[in-house]
Amino acid sequence: MRRGDAFLLRTGRGAYLFDGGCLDSALPGMLRERLVGKLRSVVCTSASPERLGGVLDLMDEGYPVGEYWLPESLLDLILAGRGFDGGFPDWLVRCSLPVPAEAAFPIPSTLPPVAGDMPLTGAATLALLCAAACLGELPPAPRPMTPASAFLAVMKQLLDDKSGEGGDRLGGLLLATLDRRREDAADLAVLCGRMLAAEAEKLPVAGRDPRRDVARGLALAVLAEGLMARDVTIRFFRQTNRLENRFIPLHPLMCLNGLPAPGGKRKVLPASAGTVFRAARALSGAGAGLVFRYGSGRCGALFCSDSTMAFLGRGNVLPVDRPTVISAPQLGGVGNDEAYARIASRDPHSDVWVRSHLSFGRKVSEEFRSLPVKYCLRNCADRTVQEVLLTFSGKGWEKRSGADCSCP
Repeated sequence: MRRGDAFLLRTGRGAYLFDGGCLDSALPGMLRERLVGKLRSVVCTSASPERLGGVLDLMDEGYPVGEYWLPESLLDLILAGRGFDGGFPDWLVRCSLPVPAEAAFPIPSTLPPVAGDMPLTGAATLALLCAAACLGELPPAPRPMTPASAFLAVMKQLLDDKSGEGGDRLGGLLLATLDRRREDAADLAVLCGRMLAAEAEKLPVAGRDPRRDVARGLALAVLAEGLMARDVTIRFFRQTNRLENRFIPLHPLMCLNGLPAPGGKRKVLPASAGTVFRAARALSGAGAGLVFRYGSGRCGALFCSDSTMAFLGRGNVLPVDRPTVISAPQLGGVGNDEAYARIASRDPHSDVWVRSHLSFGRKVSEEFRSLPVKYCLRNCADRTVQEVLLTFSGKGWEKRSGADCSCP
């Protein structure tokens, strides 16, 4: 994969995938090359682009998956889009963009029959907001305003912006073809979301400017709602910020800081520009990740996401009493150093820690450096992506592939 991380767990009760790296990371092909058949569950611990993107790639390709487990924060953003109150000028202000003196802003309430209940209304609104964040202005409002016409307007705006840099006749031809097939709004949402995601990556990475993070989150939500319209089974998990010690029914896994969200339709509430902005920013926010734990009678696995493990409470630790593979909190970066102290291992030399970010891209946690057994998905020696393959022999973990982490 290009960036991010993915952990495949094979158990006697089926295979599970935790996180998937970024969009277009070739994850489906990699799984097929390794003869991975149906996945019992694909689990996303955080709706950040570095974890959710590859999960959406699997969904888009129709990879055989029993069910997807996604953070409820993604659904929160989609519902905020459905309830958006039309405050487009306020949105531009929040993105630090100029507000035109005279502009015809599209109003979601014009979407028939009822904006809050219409499929893909949230994705359509979020696409308009994402386009504004990426390009500095809203696309011209199409008439009539429908989800399909909104997606087409956004894609046309993106292609027009690109044509100024050298032209894209093929893109224009594609858009004209899509315009004649407006009935397939879900497919338009998927394509629009992918185009917006590519555009969001071009925004500068600025310390105090959240616009890039917001745009990336919006693009993923557009893509996700388009894919959710297909025949896929999705279970959302709500972070509770407290320790949950209950196994997920029919699975050898538990979510340590969250619970499956209640099923059924959720009421769509009015959402301001500020509400949508915060919901989009929260997808990549610190501490937003879900922590999952697998445990058999002999070994275990712990997927820490970006959690500080604060849900354990003051002074408490998580005991690791069997050989366990642990994904490093914050991908092995310094952001969540305090999490290491909250994982108490009975025999540290029997555990394996794995990190997954580039050492020159983020500082490596000193706590991670001190661990006795550690690997990284991006080899420290030459900074290339590598695969770490570990098997449990009955007494401990054996490395079949992958170089040790030297943390330069």
